[in-house]
Amino acid sequence: MKKVLISIVAVLCATFSFAQEGEIRVPNGYQGYIEEGNLFHFDGESSINLSTTHGFFFGGHTFAGIGLGAEFNNNYALVPFFTSIKYVVSNKKPVSPFFSMRLGSYLGHDQGAYGDASVGVRFATTKDFALSIMVGATYYEKFVGDEVWDSSKDAYIPGEKVDFSGVNVRFGIEW
Repeated sequence: MKKVLISIVAVLCATFSFAQEGEIRVPNGYQGYIEEGNLFHFDGESSINLSTTHGFFFGGHTFAGIGLGAEFNNNYALVPFFTSIKYVVSNKKPVSPFFSMRLGSYLGHDQGAYGDASVGVRFATTKDFALSIMVGATYYEKFVGDEVWDSSKDAYIPGEKVDFSGVNVRFGIEW
Protein backbone atom coordinates (compact mmCIF):
# COMPACT_ATOMS: atom_id res chain seq x y z
CA MET A 1 0.00 0.00 0.00
CA LYS A 2 2.93 2.30 0.77
CA LYS A 3 4.23 1.88 -2.82
CA VAL A 4 0.82 2.84 -4.23
CA LEU A 5 0.67 6.04 -2.16
CA ILE A 6 4.24 7.00 -3.10
CA SER A 7 3.41 6.42 -6.78
CA ILE A 8 0.30 8.61 -6.55
CA VAL A 9 2.22 11.45 -4.90
CA ALA A 10 5.03 11.21 -7.52
CA VAL A 11 2.54 11.34 -10.41
CA LEU A 12 0.71 14.32 -8.90
CA CYS A 13 3.94 16.26 -8.28
CA ALA A 14 5.26 15.60 -11.78
CA THR A 15 1.95 16.52 -13.36
CA PHE A 16 1.52 19.80 -11.51
CA SER A 17 5.11 20.85 -12.11
CA PHE A 18 4.85 20.33 -15.89
CA ALA A 19 1.21 21.35 -16.49
CA GLN A 20 0.75 24.47 -18.56
CA GLU A 21 -1.18 27.40 -17.22
CA GLY A 22 -4.60 28.05 -18.71
CA GLU A 23 -6.49 25.94 -21.17
CA ILE A 24 -5.52 22.44 -22.31
CA ARG A 25 -8.04 20.95 -24.71
CA VAL A 26 -8.67 17.24 -25.10
CA PRO A 27 -8.05 16.74 -28.81
CA ASN A 28 -10.64 15.29 -31.18
CA GLY A 29 -9.40 12.24 -33.05
CA TYR A 30 -7.13 9.30 -32.23
CA GLN A 31 -6.06 8.66 -28.65
CA GLY A 32 -4.14 5.75 -27.12
CA TYR A 33 -3.77 4.57 -23.52
CA ILE A 34 -1.51 2.24 -21.60
CA GLU A 35 -2.65 1.33 -18.09
CA GLU A 36 -1.17 -0.69 -15.25
CA GLY A 37 -3.23 -1.69 -12.26
CA ASN A 38 -3.94 -3.95 -9.36
CA LEU A 39 -7.18 -5.83 -8.84
CA PHE A 40 -8.01 -6.64 -5.23
CA HIS A 41 -10.43 -9.59 -5.41
CA PHE A 42 -13.27 -9.88 -2.93
CA ASP A 43 -11.95 -13.33 -1.95
CA GLY A 44 -8.71 -11.80 -0.62
CA GLU A 45 -6.41 -12.47 -3.58
CA SER A 46 -4.92 -9.80 -5.80
CA SER A 47 -3.66 -9.67 -9.37
CA ILE A 48 -1.72 -7.35 -11.66
CA ASN A 49 -3.17 -6.13 -14.95
CA LEU A 50 -1.75 -4.33 -17.97
CA SER A 51 -3.87 -3.01 -20.84
CA THR A 52 -3.79 -0.86 -23.92
CA THR A 53 -6.80 0.90 -25.43
CA HIS A 54 -7.01 2.71 -28.77
CA GLY A 55 -9.85 4.79 -30.17
CA PHE A 56 -11.13 8.27 -30.83
CA PHE A 57 -12.29 11.32 -28.86
CA PHE A 58 -15.49 12.92 -30.12
CA GLY A 59 -16.33 16.50 -29.14
CA GLY A 60 -13.43 16.63 -26.68
CA HIS A 61 -15.36 14.85 -23.93
CA THR A 62 -16.29 11.33 -25.11
CA PHE A 63 -13.82 8.58 -25.99
CA ALA A 64 -14.78 5.28 -27.64
CA GLY A 65 -12.30 2.53 -28.43
CA ILE A 66 -11.25 -1.09 -28.15
CA GLY A 67 -8.65 -2.62 -25.89
CA LEU A 68 -6.65 -5.67 -24.98
CA GLY A 69 -5.04 -6.59 -21.69
CA ALA A 70 -3.31 -9.20 -19.58
CA GLU A 71 -4.11 -10.05 -15.99
CA PHE A 72 -2.20 -12.53 -13.87
CA ASN A 73 -1.30 -13.73 -10.41
CA ASN A 74 0.18 -16.99 -9.08
CA ASN A 75 -3.00 -18.98 -9.85
CA TYR A 76 -4.17 -17.79 -13.26
CA ALA A 77 -3.56 -15.65 -16.34
CA LEU A 78 -6.32 -14.00 -18.39
CA VAL A 79 -6.40 -11.92 -21.59
CA PRO A 80 -9.38 -9.53 -21.51
CA PHE A 81 -10.53 -7.83 -24.72
CA PHE A 82 -13.13 -5.09 -24.51
CA THR A 83 -14.84 -2.00 -25.83
CA SER A 84 -14.19 1.14 -23.82
CA ILE A 85 -16.15 4.35 -23.30
CA LYS A 86 -14.73 7.28 -21.33
CA TYR A 87 -16.24 10.66 -20.52
CA VAL A 88 -13.92 13.54 -19.51
CA VAL A 89 -15.89 16.13 -17.51
CA SER A 90 -13.83 19.21 -18.45
CA ASN A 91 -11.93 19.16 -21.71
CA LYS A 92 -10.29 22.57 -21.11
CA LYS A 93 -8.66 22.16 -17.68
CA PRO A 94 -5.32 20.48 -16.90
CA VAL A 95 -6.97 18.44 -14.11
CA SER A 96 -10.37 16.89 -14.73
CA PRO A 97 -12.45 14.00 -13.39
CA PHE A 98 -13.64 11.28 -15.78
CA PHE A 99 -15.87 8.21 -15.90
CA SER A 100 -14.90 5.03 -17.75
CA MET A 101 -16.60 1.75 -18.64
CA ARG A 102 -15.26 -1.41 -20.29
CA LEU A 103 -17.36 -4.33 -21.48
CA GLY A 104 -16.11 -7.49 -23.13
CA SER A 105 -14.82 -10.98 -22.54
CA TYR A 106 -11.58 -12.71 -21.71
CA LEU A 107 -9.54 -15.65 -22.90
CA GLY A 108 -7.42 -17.92 -20.77
CA HIS A 109 -7.80 -21.48 -19.58
CA ASP A 110 -11.51 -20.70 -19.77
CA GLN A 111 -13.43 -17.77 -21.16
CA GLY A 112 -16.15 -15.59 -19.71
CA ALA A 113 -17.65 -12.15 -19.28
CA TYR A 114 -15.60 -9.09 -18.30
CA GLY A 115 -16.78 -5.67 -17.16
CA ASP A 116 -15.21 -2.67 -15.48
CA ALA A 117 -16.58 0.68 -14.29
CA SER A 118 -14.17 3.32 -12.99
CA VAL A 119 -13.93 6.95 -11.93
CA GLY A 120 -10.69 8.85 -12.01
CA VAL A 121 -8.74 12.03 -12.45
CA ARG A 122 -6.95 13.04 -15.66
CA PHE A 123 -3.81 15.19 -15.35
CA ALA A 124 -3.01 16.80 -18.71
CA THR A 125 0.54 18.06 -19.12
CA THR A 126 0.19 19.04 -22.79
CA LYS A 127 -2.54 18.90 -25.42
CA ASP A 128 -1.59 15.37 -26.48
CA PHE A 129 -0.30 13.83 -23.23
CA ALA A 130 -1.96 13.07 -19.89
CA LEU A 131 -1.60 10.86 -16.85
CA SER A 132 -4.53 9.33 -15.02
CA ILE A 133 -5.39 7.63 -11.76
CA MET A 134 -8.62 5.66 -11.46
CA VAL A 135 -10.50 3.44 -9.02
CA GLY A 136 -13.34 1.14 -9.93
CA ALA A 137 -15.05 -2.20 -9.79
CA THR A 138 -14.14 -5.11 -12.07
CA TYR A 139 -16.33 -8.12 -12.82
CA TYR A 140 -15.05 -11.50 -14.06
CA GLU A 141 -16.89 -14.76 -13.98
CA LYS A 142 -15.07 -18.03 -14.49
CA PHE A 143 -16.02 -21.68 -14.59
CA VAL A 144 -13.64 -24.04 -12.80
CA GLY A 145 -13.57 -27.80 -12.80
CA ASP A 146 -14.29 -30.23 -15.57
CA GLU A 147 -17.37 -30.16 -17.75
CA VAL A 148 -19.70 -33.06 -17.14
CA TRP A 149 -21.92 -34.68 -19.76
CA ASP A 150 -25.59 -34.64 -18.75
CA SER A 151 -27.43 -37.19 -20.90
CA SER A 152 -30.85 -35.96 -19.75
CA LYS A 153 -30.09 -32.50 -21.21
CA ASP A 154 -27.95 -33.91 -24.03
CA ALA A 155 -25.31 -31.28 -23.26
CA TYR A 156 -22.12 -30.60 -21.30
CA ILE A 157 -22.64 -28.87 -17.98
CA PRO A 158 -19.79 -26.49 -17.04
CA GLY A 159 -17.93 -26.72 -13.75
CA GLU A 160 -18.56 -24.49 -10.77
CA LYS A 161 -19.01 -20.77 -11.50
CA VAL A 162 -16.50 -18.63 -9.59
CA ASP A 163 -16.63 -14.84 -9.30
CA PHE A 164 -13.24 -13.11 -9.67
CA SER A 165 -14.69 -9.64 -9.09
CA GLY A 166 -12.96 -6.98 -7.08
CA VAL A 167 -11.84 -3.38 -6.69
CA ASN A 168 -9.21 -2.07 -9.09
CA VAL A 169 -6.71 0.76 -8.90
CA ARG A 170 -5.09 1.76 -12.22
CA PHE A 171 -2.52 4.28 -13.42
CA GLY A 172 -2.55 5.34 -17.06
CA ILE A 173 -0.64 7.23 -19.72
CA GLU A 174 -2.58 8.86 -22.57
CA TRP A 175 -1.12 10.11 -25.83
